[in-house]
Amino acid sequence: MSSIVTSILSSIVGLLWNKARDTTAAKLKDGDVTNTKAREIVVRELNEIKTKLDGLSRKDLVSSYSFLQEGVDFLSASVDRSELGYESLMNETQADTGESSRMSSGVEPGMLDEILQHSHAIEKLNVSGNKEFELAIERFKDARKRATDAFCIESLSIQDRIFAAKLRIVSEMLESIESPETAITGCLSFLKKLHSLSVVREIFTAYLNKGIKSMLNKAERVENIKSLMLINYVLFQYASKFSSSKYSFVLAWPTIELSADRSFHPILHWRKVSTRRSMGKELIQIPNGLLFDEIVLPQYSAVNSYWDVAIAYCNSIRVRSCTGDVKIVKLPEPKNGEDIDQSIEAIAFDKNNHVYVVRSIKTRLKGNEDVKSYVLNVLDENYNAIQEYTLYFVEKRFFDMVRIAINEDNNITMIIDNDPHVYVCDNTGQLKHKFACDSGCLPSLGISGQNGVIRSSRDLNAVHMYSKEGDLKLTIKLPEDHKVRGLAFHYVIRKIIVLTYVEKSCAYHLLCYTNTGQLEATTFLYKDKDNEHFPKITSHPNGPVAIVREQSITFI
Repeated sequence: MSSIVTSILSSIVGLLWNKARDTTAAKLKDGDVTNTKAREIVVRELNEIKTKLDGLSRKDLVSSYSFLQEGVDFLSASVDRSELGYESLMNETQADTGESSRMSSGVEPGMLDEILQHSHAIEKLNVSGNKEFELAIERFKDARKRATDAFCIESLSIQDRIFAAKLRIVSEMLESIESPETAITGCLSFLKKLHSLSVVREIFTAYLNKGIKSMLNKAERVENIKSLMLINYVLFQYASKFSSSKYSFVLAWPTIELSADRSFHPILHWRKVSTRRSMGKELIQIPNGLLFDEIVLPQYSAVNSYWDVAIAYCNSIRVRSCTGDVKIVKLPEPKNGEDIDQSIEAIAFDKNNHVYVVRSIKTRLKGNEDVKSYVLNVLDENYNAIQEYTLYFVEKRFFDMVRIAINEDNNITMIIDNDPHVYVCDNTGQLKHKFACDSGCLPSLGISGQNGVIRSSRDLNAVHMYSKEGDLKLTIKLPEDHKVRGLAFHYVIRKIIVLTYVEKSCAYHLLCYTNTGQLEATTFLYKDKDNEHFPKITSHPNGPVAIVREQSITFI
């Protein structure tokens, strides 16, 4: 069990030394290094930090760090007393955390992965009456309090206060190792205080403006920004793995207010910082999404409950997992006649992760007669074909763009370009009803609460909300200059998310509305400098929401 504690210590060293990956890991490359030797290396690293703190004579920082060290030692002792052996414990832990780990960042295992495994291990231990475990929690609590005291000393340098913030966050995570939700609430409340410091706002303003002022104290500013970005990275990964509340999602994340009308979102705006040469390679991997080299068409995409994104290509589907793996799924050939032309028009997942694909198909029968049809292919969650249904209710046009959305009753809602109707069918493609609505080119479609339907207006300046029977309930007028580019319902926070585009600034935004049409938040997303294809926002009934662009996926 000493090896898992060694790994935790190594990861903590990485964060405190301001490295995205474990600093000590590079010194442990030899496979036959013993745990004792490994711990010696870790202790030496920790002592270097301790010496630095002693030299600074910051009493609260030094005592906080000492309590943290003691807490980890007591935690090690309590786990070693467990009846479960190390191999048994880790095998069970890794099996239990397999699905949670699907949202891992793709970087080398770090503090969050170790805390994740350690948290699940703790759940298996009988810690009641375990004196070492109780002492560990007390030490982590003391470390958190002393770090908080240090952070609140305004006369300290910003470097010291940021270091205190790191100690505060690490200590709270370990203090609440049995209750991660508690740690998330406390850490995010503290993160707001960190972001609100005037010196933090000034640091980011100077760095992002790239003016003459940004050249002054540049090295120090870069190191401070890297520290602050890593704190956000760690917390976001932690919240994504453990939280079922709104705080695990990007829209609720604390921002840094740069001015009255400008803010910096440490997660959504990650690439504004990470792509700078001054940051080196430490922050390249985005914390809430994927980057890839090939270009995709975002409109033919959907997200499932595992945060996998399926994107249609011709007559196949490429499924990108959140870890970056790609699976190619071939769709079955048409049943009758010779296929002479076909195209995937839309794709969506239901709450059980069954895949629904609408294709337009042109077949040539005997006698050279061409037949056009729309078909619905249904696949199971493993992408095995279940059934194919002909959508007889759809007019037999070809290559008109289709939008579909699946509600919580597994009914399929469908719209087609320049068609004035919304169609609602069951999951076998049988039409249940249709209703007329404001039609236009390139409409957007989504599901609202109570299985209602949301659709963009003809001029894209508004969003219409209908009941599932087709009664118009509400029209939401967008802010001036905003045009609808996508719609999705966030099933966790129960809000309508509208993806909009402002032409004069070439900028995309996310607007968050209640079911009554009240605008709650506006978040700048990115500027379209390369005339990309329109992005798509897609959601799943079990919670995931993703924005798909030509070469990236952002989870919100």
